[in-house]
Amino acid sequence: LVILRFQAMFKRGSKPRKRPLDEGEQRNKALLRDRANKKAEKLRSKGTNASVEDVIAKYPSLSQTNFSDCKSFRDFPLSDQTIRGLEEAEFTCPTEIQRDSLPFSLTGVDLVAAAKTGSGKTLALVIPLLECLWRQKWTRKADGLGALIISPTRELALQTFNTINKVGKHHDFSCCLLMGGTDVNYELKRLHLMNIVVCTPGRLQQHLDENQLFQCDNMQMLVIDEADRILDMGFAKQMNAIVENLPQDRQTLLFSATQTNNVKQLARVCTKDPVMVSVHEKAEHATPEDLKQCYLVCKEEEKVNLLWSFIQHHKHKKTLVFVSSCGQARFLTEAFCHLRPGTSLMGLWGTMKQTKRLAVFETFERRQKACMIATDVASRGLDFAAVDWVVQMDAPATIDDYIHRVGRTARMNKTGSALLFLSERQVPTMKKMLAERKIPVAETKHDPERITDIKLKMQGVLAAFPELNQFGQKYVVSYLRSVYLMSNKNIFDVDSIDAKALAESLGLAAIKRIRFLQKRKEGKKLILKEKKVYEGHEFGEESDDDEEKEEEDEDEGLFTVKKRDVFNVAEQVKQEQAVAAAAVDLKKSNRVITKLKEAKSQLKKGIPLNNKIRFNEEGGAAEVEGVAEGRSKGLDLEKAMERQGEQDKLDKKEWRERQKKARKEKKLKEKEKKRKKEKKEDDEMDVKIGGDSDDEGSVDLSWLPDPDRKRDDSGSEGGSGGEEDDDEEMEGWGGPGIAGSSDEDDDEDTPAPPPAKRARQKKAREDAESAALALLGAKFK
Repeated sequence: LVILRFQAMFKRGSKPRKRPLDEGEQRNKALLRDRANKKAEKLRSKGTNASVEDVIAKYPSLSQTNFSDCKSFRDFPLSDQTIRGLEEAEFTCPTEIQRDSLPFSLTGVDLVAAAKTGSGKTLALVIPLLECLWRQKWTRKADGLGALIISPTRELALQTFNTINKVGKHHDFSCCLLMGGTDVNYELKRLHLMNIVVCTPGRLQQHLDENQLFQCDNMQMLVIDEADRILDMGFAKQMNAIVENLPQDRQTLLFSATQTNNVKQLARVCTKDPVMVSVHEKAEHATPEDLKQCYLVCKEEEKVNLLWSFIQHHKHKKTLVFVSSCGQARFLTEAFCHLRPGTSLMGLWGTMKQTKRLAVFETFERRQKACMIATDVASRGLDFAAVDWVVQMDAPATIDDYIHRVGRTARMNKTGSALLFLSERQVPTMKKMLAERKIPVAETKHDPERITDIKLKMQGVLAAFPELNQFGQKYVVSYLRSVYLMSNKNIFDVDSIDAKALAESLGLAAIKRIRFLQKRKEGKKLILKEKKVYEGHEFGEESDDDEEKEEEDEDEGLFTVKKRDVFNVAEQVKQEQAVAAAAVDLKKSNRVITKLKEAKSQLKKGIPLNNKIRFNEEGGAAEVEGVAEGRSKGLDLEKAMERQGEQDKLDKKEWRERQKKARKEKKLKEKEKKRKKEKKEDDEMDVKIGGDSDDEGSVDLSWLPDPDRKRDDSGSEGGSGGEEDDDEEMEGWGGPGIAGSSDEDDDEDTPAPPPAKRARQKKAREDAESAALALLGAKFK
């Protein structure tokens, strides 16, 4: 209709009349006009982009400019592509670490930077990386690898990768993410085309060793995020191997939340004359200012009830719970999910599959009300949105770990709270260590009436889901092992933990044997034993008697010579001998000692058997033979031999009875089998010869002689008659399947059939003969 209308108007030569627009149409037209204007402005800004030479010309003024009051990224000499990416990602005002580090990192200087958690270190390393490749006019077509970012955990690498995609989307660079749990073959074919690689150390070293297309010769920048954590996690050898394969002429940036000896050691290997930037070195507190921190004193067996009650009373908050081991995180997540806490509950630990780890990470990031139980894989660099509480169920290994854990909340000048569970033994040392690092922590107390005891509920869950019992056992073992391996024994003492009470609080009926604790106890006993052996007069040590003698000697004169172990030689010798003795005893304890070996060893040592020494009043000793029953400490060989002989007789008797019983059972089985076979043959015979005698079809007559053939005078068919021929013809009477009754078949080897069977066979033959004669007679008639 519209086409016809316009055709008609064009034929008339008139213009279409405009009808007035309503309010909705006017609003839409205004929006379209605004969009067109913004698009035109953006195109005009692209046409006026600053060149590389213009930006580089501003770099010398960076050292003279004070950026302390800087409120926009436009004050820095950055490319227009980077500025547009920052504004679209809503990064407008730079943070303190960004203001202090960008003047050095933009000019190509090696940098080692440290700042509090949540201060914007990720953006501080992404901006100079993009600018470095932009200055070099890097492209995705043929330039290859230009920048490398190494992160300690997969979640942190994913977070950095997402930040690069947001800020650098207007640049013409290609970026990829390398981490464990992904398809290696897919990466092998495409990695050599990437300009920026964000990775973890393990997967990067694998590609350097196996991928021939992956080359790092032209790399311009190396960035190591959370440098202290990379070495703590055991990546020292891998990092050394990676640095050896990288070109020497490069820029290196190291970022971390704490300046430790590991960071200085890594900087000595990776950088050349680096600039140290520590933003919060002179700050009043090492943690964020808006973070409220407290600790709670409790027993080990009370932690599960306290954690459950805390989750119940903070359902509408976003909570992150830290534990020491993967076994703890897995058991608590599975068990609490079955108990239905009333909020979203999830877990994150190192042994989880990669796809599930990323799904949990992204889910917790999106949720506003949730609780996640995690290990230290979630403690470094991860920027979760609006975390309200950080709960540390177990004490951290170091104060640096504490700083990183509580740094997941109160990020970017926001508020947050942190809670730490401590035992009474851990409180004094932990408070002292926190005070030395300028971390304010206050004690808080819980209301016993608001604590829910879930021991019975946990028992019910374990009964309903038996697979959780194994996870509970791993919880106890992994937690005790983590405490045992800690270096600070003033805080972590495995002997102070009641393992049985801890297992009962989890709902376990009993715990398995913990081998490393048993070995530890055995080693302690050996050391104490060796100390007792070497105590006393050896190596100049003094006993109680020696002290009394010294007092008497002091009364005798002033010039008394006494032996003293000045160089502590005795202690060193004792320790070496104790360790050697412990090793020998441990090796011997693993052997299986039988009674025979024990008897032989005692005989070799010359221990008299069956003898007892008694002392008279004068102190003389008399050897007595034949000690009264039950009081000899040696082995009575004669009695042992007698008992062994009696036992052999009993064993032989029992063996004969078993053999006799087996033979009897075998005979019964054979008889039963034979009886079944006879019954089957009788049934077959009854079927074959049964039926009415008048019915010709009921009897098989194929074995009878042909009546139409000519017979001799003697009555035989085609030959001289006789008894032998008759016997041969009669052989097999009784029909098919019935044995004949001739004397020739009765051999000595064949047993004779029983009387009942012979009677039945005779009757069958007689019936068959009478039936055959009747038929022959009827036929001849």
